[in-house]
Amino acid sequence: MVFFAIPKLLGKPQSVEGFKQFENAFGIPADLFRVFTGIAELALAILFILFALNKNKTIGKIAFGFLLITMVSALFLEFFARPEPKIALVILAILLGIVSAFRLKKLNNA
Repeated sequence: MVFFAIPKLLGKPQSVEGFKQFENAFGIPADLFRVFTGIAELALAILFILFALNKNKTIGKIAFGFLLITMVSALFLEFFARPEPKIALVILAILLGIVSAFRLKKLNNA
């Protein structure tokens, strides 16, 4: 998640350009949405680090729930905001969504 957050927070051209598509589709200011997304991804990374260090089930549920919501949102954005979805991002979002759903189920049953 840090890999995706840093370019957004630093305003790298590729990230800036990608978020202009979202601004055009939804009317949300591109820079605001880009920074918000970068902070959310950084927060998600911190939650996963905390969960890895202390194995607290509540933190794990929050982290994997947040990841699942983020991936469903990412799929929505790919299909409804971009003129042509980026297949690599779609596949990544689907895989991470499946992993998070299974981990949530495992944490709820433990």
